[in-house]
Amino acid sequence: MPASAASQALPRAEGERHWLIAELHGPVANFAQIYFIPSAGIGVLLLAVLALADLPAALSGLAASVSASCLAIALRLPREQRRSGLLGYNAALTGIAFGALWQPDAAFVTWLAVCVCLTVFMTVMLARYRLPALTGPFVGVMALTWGLQPWLALLPRTGAPTCDTGTPGFVFCSVGQAVFVGPLVLGLLTWYLLALWNARATLWALAAGIAVWFSLTALATVWAAMAGQAGGIGVNAFLAALGLGVFGRRPTLRFAGAALASILCVALGQALGSLGWPYFTLPFNLAVWIVLAATAQRQTR
Repeated sequence: MPASAASQALPRAEGERHWLIAELHGPVANFAQIYFIPSAGIGVLLLAVLALADLPAALSGLAASVSASCLAIALRLPREQRRSGLLGYNAALTGIAFGALWQPDAAFVTWLAVCVCLTVFMTVMLARYRLPALTGPFVGVMALTWGLQPWLALLPRTGAPTCDTGTPGFVFCSVGQAVFVGPLVLGLLTWYLLALWNARATLWALAAGIAVWFSLTALATVWAAMAGQAGGIGVNAFLAALGLGVFGRRPTLRFAGAALASILCVALGQALGSLGWPYFTLPFNLAVWIVLAATAQRQTR
């Protein structure tokens, strides 16, 4: 090879290596972005926690995350968004949910691939309207999956352990339940990883979760509907408080968002319970969108 050609090939190979390393951030950062964290390092740790809790869910989540990142590259979507996990975290969460809820087969793999594509397209569409995607695309594809279940015939797995509302550990367990992590100790470890990245927002979200837990224990005997939705309330209230903290809303609004998410859990649980449809993180999305919309003008002043 001529010296000039060799000298050109070396920088090209070096550039391709750096590009590949940078793009590998996306698939793992997707896991961290579920909790509003744009970090590949935290994403690796969260994936490890998930693998300890439920290896099939971790593997299906990783497959969905890699697929979403590859699709984002193929579509030439904004580089920083795909590398920080903003374009693929809904796909990763969808993959985790599929692995936690259903047994893998041909229909599972095919439909998960369709859902991954849909989450990426929906995230891009919401960004065009300047609406935070949150976990809206995940909720959308899961609702679609539930509606098509008679035709998809996905085989259910044994249900994951739920959180015990009788102890304060319910607050930490709910943090892990956002990604279908059941054991309390792993929920506590998940919360610790979040606090490493943004201690202030995570602590305020924990405080809101504690307030919600006190409300649950106080009202459980007189409001059966609230007690029946305890699991969903724990997850959605924590995510609402955390999300509003990340968006810079003051603590009172974070508590208001958590309370609103709790009420929406009860309302949606009553409305969808007879149909057998779970609402997943829809209350969190609605609560955050409502609070952000109500305070948008004040924040811009």
